[in-house]
Amino acid sequence: MIPYTTILLEIAFPVLLMLGAERFVVSRFMRTPGQIAWVRAHVWLHPNSISRARYPMGFISVLLLYMDFPRSCFLFFTFWMITDITDGDIARRCDLYTEEGETIDPLSDKLMYIPMLVYLAWIGWFDPLLVGLFILFDVIGQASRYFLPIKAANLFGKAKTFLVVVLLIVLGLELIYGPLPLLGRAIQPLLGMCAFLAFCSTAFKLIPNYWYANILSLMNLVCGLAGCWVILSGRPPVYALGLVFLGQFLDLFDGRAAQRWGSTPKGEVFDDVADGTSFGLTVGLIVATSFSNLWLGAAIGGLYLAAVIYRLIRFVVEKRKAGIIGGVTTFSGMPSPGGALIAGVTCVLIPGLVSGLLVIATSLLMISRVPYAHFGRAILPKIPRVVRVLFLGGFLFLLALGVRRDQYLIPLIISFLAALAYLASPLYWKNEE
Repeated sequence: MIPYTTILLEIAFPVLLMLGAERFVVSRFMRTPGQIAWVRAHVWLHPNSISRARYPMGFISVLLLYMDFPRSCFLFFTFWMITDITDGDIARRCDLYTEEGETIDPLSDKLMYIPMLVYLAWIGWFDPLLVGLFILFDVIGQASRYFLPIKAANLFGKAKTFLVVVLLIVLGLELIYGPLPLLGRAIQPLLGMCAFLAFCSTAFKLIPNYWYANILSLMNLVCGLAGCWVILSGRPPVYALGLVFLGQFLDLFDGRAAQRWGSTPKGEVFDDVADGTSFGLTVGLIVATSFSNLWLGAAIGGLYLAAVIYRLIRFVVEKRKAGIIGGVTTFSGMPSPGGALIAGVTCVLIPGLVSGLLVIATSLLMISRVPYAHFGRAILPKIPRVVRVLFLGGFLFLLALGVRRDQYLIPLIISFLAALAYLASPLYWKNEE
């Protein structure tokens, strides 16, 4: 019998206790100017000192694992990865950012997890080829900091670090408690995701900043075109929906990238074309093919696609008339990524009358004037960081498990509940401009 109760008591509880203690200490003892001044006066508490202290800890973790102390290795490794949160908070609260720190911090992370990855590949737990590709991209990315002006970790790099820690946690549980079918099946898909994110993190350092937003939009467009091909070639619509999910993830950041680093003159139009393809055309095809009656499906799918196109054009026109530069925190009508989530998930999960009614309701909400908060700019920042990290880690694990087993029911149910929550958000979410 799989000892999930034992895992909760011996692993989950100590980890949550460490994380809770770290959050309490940081928030409790860096509140006043006097406390901040005390931290600034003690060099050993500076972010760079904490990062340097992590340098040998990955090798010590491997030594503990080699000496057959997997539980001690797991908790030791987790403690030092938690300090990566600590040094970032100290840097922000105490204004201790340095250019050197933008290189030291990611280097300390790599020295934490790369020794573990190499050792675990050596003893046969990881695919050596995927580990080799991951390390190659990671080392190139780290080396680029010494000759490129961009030194800070980008969004792909942060996602990669987070996901590789999730991967090592999953494998650590297998090492401690033996084969865990539910967890073990997610190991190789997670490793593949880590290698892909490492590649993206490195590639984006070699590209001018003002192209970031366009590249994210291009990747979103590719996801949309690939999703259309999946549907038109007769493959399961859940694969197309997965590509839409990936497009939504990319769309979440392209606006931020444009706001932070600028974009090309036609960047906003290019973004709308990508959104229209992923969230309009692809999802419209998913809707159309989910009905047994072809003409009914085509009519509802066409209605949805028309609503998305109208929604995107109206947004750009009204934004330009109002002279708004940059992003907004509130939309007039449901945004197209939200509409795609509701329509796509509903048609894949519960095709038929219910999905048809929800798609029509979604289409009407997109062209309505009902105020909807921007998820990335208004809602997400108000969710505690720990909650965001735990939810994302859990969802990615379930998604990786679904990919391995080709069973997506649980991620679809979670997405459906999230979609319904956003659909009803104007009833309970206070919109602020």
